[in-house]
Amino acid sequence: MHHGIGYPVYNQFLWWFDESVQRADLEKLRGNLSDGLLARRVVASTVPTARDRWVASTISHSLDFHPHVIEPTDVLAWADDRLDRDIDPETGLGWRLAAAHLANGGTVLSLVASHMVADGGALIAAFVAANSASEQPRSIPGADGIAALGSDLRDAVEQVRSVAGWLVNTAASALPSSARSGEDAAVPPSQPPRSQPTRSQPTAGVVDEDWVSPHAVVELDATAWRATAERWGGTSNSLFIAVLTAASWRAGRASIGDSLQWSLPVSDRTADDTRSNATKIVKIEVPVTDAGDRDLSTIRKTSKAAFTAFAARQAAGLPPAGISQALVQMLPDAVVARVPQPRDGAEGLASNLGVLPEVFTTVAGVRARAVSGRATFAGADAAFARSLDGGLTAWLCETDESITLTVHAMDPDRFVDDRALRDHVADALGRWELTARFW
Repeated sequence: MHHGIGYPVYNQFLWWFDESVQRADLEKLRGNLSDGLLARRVVASTVPTARDRWVASTISHSLDFHPHVIEPTDVLAWADDRLDRDIDPETGLGWRLAAAHLANGGTVLSLVASHMVADGGALIAAFVAANSASEQPRSIPGADGIAALGSDLRDAVEQVRSVAGWLVNTAASALPSSARSGEDAAVPPSQPPRSQPTRSQPTAGVVDEDWVSPHAVVELDATAWRATAERWGGTSNSLFIAVLTAASWRAGRASIGDSLQWSLPVSDRTADDTRSNATKIVKIEVPVTDAGDRDLSTIRKTSKAAFTAFAARQAAGLPPAGISQALVQMLPDAVVARVPQPRDGAEGLASNLGVLPEVFTTVAGVRARAVSGRATFAGADAAFARSLDGGLTAWLCETDESITLTVHAMDPDRFVDDRALRDHVADALGRWELTARFW
């Protein structure tokens, strides 16, 4: 995940405090994080087909505290600069905490980790444990010597078994329905192919070598957001998806009458979970409608049905659709990097992190005005973005007072820069009469 696809993927949370948070409190927080779930280093397995293994890391980056105040308008540029190649799970330095005081008296805090080290749920769990006065940071279970060899052997067996099961299921699904067994016939049928969106002509004159994935963070009043969702028959999640669909339409990535497919992350993380990644993907189809259509009930019903079907597959022990992840994990990074990234038909990612707990939004007694979360390919260029054939990837964070929508665009031809992205997102929010405050 970190090296295999050519560009490392980083997760980042940003906290915007209107008051100052003291450096001494942040140093304590960094020390606590160093003893928790993020303190891990990946080592190569000693057994073929077994996955690489996590061991505890005894080193970590020091607190990156900016020596000067920064302007509020420079927060996103500062955040982008925190995505550094020296954050690497193979060295044990897989994360970094950084902070800067703002010229208006506030503070901005950043926590970045390789996606291999922690998904969004793992980052939240690690931060909550490190920031809690009562909860002890959880460290990863480790093994060495004979124990490590035994762990690798067990994992190798499970990986081979997983790949074998995927091959059998794939072969069975290719047979005519009359040749399948009764058990195979019980597998829910695949969805019919979706219509290909009708896209506008790309904007001329894009300078590929200068393009970086546009990044926007918009802050909204939580009360207004939730009231709007309820007014139009939806939830916070369905309003989130509807806004993204409207922004993609405005950018010319689809036409009225088309449908767009969105990938919705679902976490199966448990209370005592020490996994770095515990995220699965559910996909839904959303119709593209004109600006007069603000109804959210269709998206709400579609999402509920998709989540229900996903839970049923999980309960039945059925494998996820698509290529076997176990098979991909067996391949060397050099091989994975040369394999074209699959175009799965999704317009993008809509990751709703929900209402964040107070112990996550408050540091040393200072409550954040808003929190932003994102994942991004560091350094990805226009050619790589086009190879994914995607539009928007976005994350929603909620507190009692604010909703933060963080969006990346992966279409160099229709989202040429940050301004274009902001304009399309603001226009989409305007359909539901929502006022945006961009960072």
